[in-house]
Amino acid sequence: MGGEICDQEHRGHDLMGYQKAVATVLNFAKRLKRPSESVALELAVGRVLAEEVQLDRDEPPVPRSAMDGFAARSEDGAALRKILGTVFAGTSKIPQLGPQEAVAVMTGGTVPPGADVVIPIEHCVVDGDSVRFENTPVAGRHVRLAGEMGAQGRVLLEPGVVLADADLAAIAGCGFSEVNVFPQPQAIVISTGDEVVDWNSRPTSHQVRDSNRLGSALQLKRAGAHILRHLHVPDEEKALSHAVREALQDVDLIVTIGGVSMGERDFMPTVFKELAVEELFHGVSIQPGKPVWVGRHRDTWVLGLPGNPISSFVTLEAFGLPLVRKLGGVQRPDTARAPESGIAGGPARSKKRERFLPADLSLDVNGQTVVTPRPEHGSGDWTSLAGATALLHLPPKTQLETGQPAQFLRLNSAL
Repeated sequence: MGGEICDQEHRGHDLMGYQKAVATVLNFAKRLKRPSESVALELAVGRVLAEEVQLDRDEPPVPRSAMDGFAARSEDGAALRKILGTVFAGTSKIPQLGPQEAVAVMTGGTVPPGADVVIPIEHCVVDGDSVRFENTPVAGRHVRLAGEMGAQGRVLLEPGVVLADADLAAIAGCGFSEVNVFPQPQAIVISTGDEVVDWNSRPTSHQVRDSNRLGSALQLKRAGAHILRHLHVPDEEKALSHAVREALQDVDLIVTIGGVSMGERDFMPTVFKELAVEELFHGVSIQPGKPVWVGRHRDTWVLGLPGNPISSFVTLEAFGLPLVRKLGGVQRPDTARAPESGIAGGPARSKKRERFLPADLSLDVNGQTVVTPRPEHGSGDWTSLAGATALLHLPPKTQLETGQPAQFLRLNSAL
């Protein structure tokens, strides 16, 4: 009976379903109101585009050769051509092509006016200042037409795109040196617990290193947040209240770690209530991470994560990443945690709650993605995250066998 209650409620309240919880976060979250900022292209990887990027000219602006070869008129057929000269990619003075004439042209070079075909060099026979072709020229072959990539004004990128290196190379191709991006959500991470000590210290047998705090800060940074600071506060209600109250003045997002479950020293729900942080939900039907707390205070979001390492990691991936992306102006923040499909590389099971397990990704001989759950030692086993590339996602009451279809959330990939 106790197990059934645990799977159905938390602190006397029914658990919210996972999908509903994510939707609740995204429905309430709005893009930050602060103005966009201009950032140098080389510093903009991972930032969210705040302006439309258009081609500033036809691309290519003139016909260009797709091969090293000879530009010619197809209507002259197999006739011997007189060679007028050579056009390289950087040649600016381009000869006009007449009947039975040809111009040597290198890849990327401008195709001379009058020419409508480029014959690859391997199909050309040069004799002094003349050239003949082994194949009959066909109009349009190996010529990149002016504007075929797009006319001036073509929209390449729209606001809300998380900028990757390829995007920024394309923006540079449009003549930008800087780009307007939306402001990053400002975040503070607060770990709690009397048993918690600095991660670079040597703990005694009853203590744990504060690795959750570092991990959560890096997760948020990967999602696009700017971490103003992170700190640790012991399990003292006044100290916790002071830390959260101060943080509420500064930031868009506060993430606390620990103190949201049902222990005698789990003070965070009480602290949030005393500080008038509106609760959106407390308790989600997932394993691990059931006690997660989510709420708002004016324009500041508060995420109260469970203290166990896998629980805090899973809940921040599930709810924190899409929230940060929505606040940061991402066009489709729901895709941050969209599940991908593969096949199971090993057995796994869930009970009455949806379950997330650290896993490894690989490819089988057919190119299918294989997601293999790691050995499981409970939500406190932080070692299972080392090197993990996915979270295996199991629906409730699922017995997954090797080779069956499986869903997973990819980890450590670019936004």
